[in-house]
Amino acid sequence: MSSPQGAVLAIDLGTSGPKVALVSTTGQVLAHASEPTELHLLADGGAEQDPKDWWRAIVAATRRLWAQGFDGEQVLAVCVTAQWAGTVAVDRAGTPLHRAISWLDTRGARYVPALVGGPVRLQGYSVGKLATWIGRTACD
Repeated sequence: MSSPQGAVLAIDLGTSGPKVALVSTTGQVLAHASEPTELHLLADGGAEQDPKDWWRAIVAATRRLWAQGFDGEQVLAVCVTAQWAGTVAVDRAGTPLHRAISWLDTRGARYVPALVGGPVRLQGYSVGKLATWIGRTACD
């Protein structure tokens, strides 16, 4: 099977693992697969994942798409989304130094009030800091 007009390889890296799909240029999902990854929950509130495990899972799920008879030569583009606010420390060559810190990690929670708080607060956020953030991130 192949998409005569080409297709997009879509990869969504979620906390439970990547979901991979082959989508036609007209939006039809031609095939999809997923592969679990391990989430390491630590006693001190840590939540970590191994970036090498992410890559292994992306490759495994993608290979399952090709095993369904789809042709990788038809891929015109790759679209990738990932979980919110993960941190991957890497060396100069881009090699991960250790497991990635997940958005679920709470080890830094005690520092949050000092970073976002202030004398006048709205929903826990300093009004001044909130106004700055909205000004920098809001769409016109």
